Amino acid sequence: MTSPSSPTPLLPRRIRFAAAVCLVLAALTGFSALRETLELGHLGELRDEVSNLSRFSKDPDVLVAAHISEAQIAALEPMRESRSLVLGALSVACSFAFVAAGRLLRPGGLPLERMRRVLSVSAILAALLRTIDGAQWAVVARRIGPVMADHLSTLPAFQNPQAAAQLKAMLPGIAAAFAMGMTALIAGTFALIGQYFRSESVRQAITAQDGELAVEEED
Repeated sequence: MTSPSSPTPLLPRRIRFAAAVCLVLAALTGFSALRETLELGHLGELRDEVSNLSRFSKDPDVLVAAHISEAQIAALEPMRESRSLVLGALSVACSFAFVAAGRLLRPGGLPLERMRRVLSVSAILAALLRTIDGAQWAVVARRIGPVMADHLSTLPAFQNPQAAAQLKAMLPGIAAAFAMGMTALIAGTFALIGQYFRSESVRQAITAQDGELAVEEED
């Protein structure tokens, strides 16, 4: 048996780096998805709070934020159930990816090959679900764009009618493009990680590591 002070053999640095990236990305994405799922469950209450703010507040900044929130809630309501399902599934997939990545970094006696398979599948599933989530959020961003444009058009830089018209025409598309860009970045990273851990080179490295751990336990 391995003594408590015996160092656990480490995976190659590139694999540990990929697992660490997945660990952080899964934690951030999963927490964000879970938080929004809970918010969707209280959408009616949020709508009432925002309505009270826009009705009673005199602060211009608060009113702008309230109007944007009202547009966001109005865009979310038709997709409330489907979005809750997608976000809930995304948070679960991220949880599996988080645990698997953590176990690859600190095995704790578990077979690394099993964790590799869990990580590859959950990361690819997270990429798919985050893509659907991003498509839904792009629709919401496009709905919020005109409201933001209305408020930005009151600024001195957009007092010109032509500049204000261009802003109102372009901002919804810019907001949707930004949402799609973030989706490509996050979902693409998940997909790359999932494919990386499915590669033969990673499988062989992890199989060899399992063999070393088994030899240590026998000793």
